Amino acid sequence: MQKTYTNVYVNLYQLGLSLEQWLISKGYKTQILTVGQYVVVQAKKEGILRTIFGANRAFTIRLSGGQGVLNVDVGMSDWLKAADVTEDVIAALVFTPLAFIEGIEEAYNLKIEEDIIKEIERLISLTNQKPLFQPQPFYQPMLYQQKICRACGYNNPINARFCMNCGSPL
Repeated sequence: MQKTYTNVYVNLYQLGLSLEQWLISKGYKTQILTVGQYVVVQAKKEGILRTIFGANRAFTIRLSGGQGVLNVDVGMSDWLKAADVTEDVIAALVFTPLAFIEGIEEAYNLKIEEDIIKEIERLISLTNQKPLFQPQPFYQPMLYQQKICRACGYNNPINARFCMNCGSPL
């Protein structure tokens, strides 16, 4: 599943850490990787059967974005080895859509995907930061708050004693 959020100003790494803590609280083994413009959080259940059968698949959440945009990809992929991770590997990461996993596990996985998206949206609402240089609306002072110069017609601040344009006494 891919989802894009606009007008969102979050620290990707902090969002990833919060998401990782939430997954740990649900009983998952997790890892978080940051490479270039990406933050990847992976989560998998561990157990004796998974170890025996070499199940190396994990829920994978890839976060990217900037300039008020957050891109989220959620799906299944192989558990990544930190030593092998490069930005190209993360960018080309192949997600198996959860709908392709068959059987009873499919419904369970789709529910987890929905829960992950809901948690991301909850975290966004808690941590959404304003951009550092947010454009300010133009403020036009009202005319009664200004002194208009009789010589040149310039609008001066109310406390001005001389025109800021021509220097004439107000």
